[in-house]
Amino acid sequence: MKIFSKISIAFLLIGWSAIGQTKSQALSKINTEGFQKSQVMRLISDLSDVYGPRLTGTDQYYTAAEWAKTTLENWGVDKVYFENYCEDCMGWEVKSFNVEMTEPAYMKIQAYPYAWTESSDGVQIGDLIWIESYTDLEKVKTQWSGKLQGKTILVGSVPEQNMLFEVLSTRFTDDQIAEAEKSIVPVPNNPLGPSAGDMDLIEDLEVIFESFMRKDDAFFSFLKTEGALSILGTTPFFPGIVHPSGSYNFRESHEKSVPYFAISPESFGKLKRLIDREINPKIKFHLDSELYLKPENNVNIIAEITGSDSKLKDEVVMIGAHFDSWHPASGATDNGAGSAVMMEVMRIIKASGLKPKRTIRIALWGGEEQGYLGSMAYAENHYGKVHETSRKKEVEKISAYINMDNGAGQMRGLYLQGNEAVKPIFEEMLSPYEHLDVNNLTIQNTNFTDHDVFDYYKIPGFQIIQDKLNYSTVTHHTNLDALEYVPERDMMINATVIAALVYQIAERESRLPREE
Repeated sequence: MKIFSKISIAFLLIGWSAIGQTKSQALSKINTEGFQKSQVMRLISDLSDVYGPRLTGTDQYYTAAEWAKTTLENWGVDKVYFENYCEDCMGWEVKSFNVEMTEPAYMKIQAYPYAWTESSDGVQIGDLIWIESYTDLEKVKTQWSGKLQGKTILVGSVPEQNMLFEVLSTRFTDDQIAEAEKSIVPVPNNPLGPSAGDMDLIEDLEVIFESFMRKDDAFFSFLKTEGALSILGTTPFFPGIVHPSGSYNFRESHEKSVPYFAISPESFGKLKRLIDREINPKIKFHLDSELYLKPENNVNIIAEITGSDSKLKDEVVMIGAHFDSWHPASGATDNGAGSAVMMEVMRIIKASGLKPKRTIRIALWGGEEQGYLGSMAYAENHYGKVHETSRKKEVEKISAYINMDNGAGQMRGLYLQGNEAVKPIFEEMLSPYEHLDVNNLTIQNTNFTDHDVFDYYKIPGFQIIQDKLNYSTVTHHTNLDALEYVPERDMMINATVIAALVYQIAERESRLPREE
């Protein structure tokens, strides 16, 4: 009896050792591929420098999507395919533009056109007037009807003076991370970013975005009727940053604005001061842009590494990032960085020769900037309609969805979206990377990117916590969203750690626990 016990214990220990060794060997392969053979910076360079920007609906977006598809195929990923998501999302591309002040003295105005606005009819010159707000459109009509013919409109309030004493690039402090980790409810003000709230975001998404996107239509129509030439607006991004994020008239049926330019806060300030002194600036501009409808451009890029376990391969661990970007720069940090990292995750796992039990699927989403168009279309097609209670069986096949969309900063952990049960699981999975400070977990929610869609369907959906760096101060939707703001070490850590996390989720005997 004693001999049998000793032998049994010996075999048991050998079995445990083999399991531990197998996991250790797998992570070692992932680390070698991710840290020593990384291709993530080549991917982000291709995606941003060569193929960016990737505005929804455009030929540029589709060309980039074909590059991503071909790249994944060349790595030997098992399935790579497109899924369409929008039939009436229009493409819009700039061919040439210029904005200048010619009187009282010449000034080159730092500008970039808002998306989906109409071209000018060649070069136009007109006087500048200021309209602070058009919230009360009837008041605007009373004041300006019959007075806007041939005018350019400077619209909005003057940005407050900014002496740039605040740091433009930051990482989360230990205190901020610790405060987030101590949270016991999902929805208080988030110490790592804006308040997440507790809204029915997906239920109300169409209403929220339509009311937001359509708020300018009546004003645009009024300006056209009155014969205005163009609009100049600004966002207080200092110093000299242009932020043309605010035109959402992307559907074929939407009202399109007269040429509408975002300008730097400094240019805006000078123009407004001249108007205040009753010195009327004269604005010269042109915009040569193209609007077109090609539904075939509107695709999500989907790819899979098929699971190796006969019983578990129908279950899926899913990763994703939005592939579209705004148009004034190359979309490097929003969200080329997330897309490149998630593509690199697939490369690492495939190149490591690992055979995960479950299928690992990547989705690169289109139309996120216009209200989760790509991920919502995918979810409704695969999981069920938003406003209906019935769900397709495929919902139960997803073990987890992990999303990256907060710039190019290093991963610091995950938002758990109120899912308490996954915390000890992720703690164990991330423990081998504790030295990289990527294993911080907070029960809190974060909103406003594609993981919200999966969370709505009660699929364990998680967003990566990332250091802020320059994201909200310099690059987010601006003309400076470029590769210069993407740090190589952060990208390598992100891709390698996520690859390790995803592989371990795919190897579990059971799926990750769901929220009740």
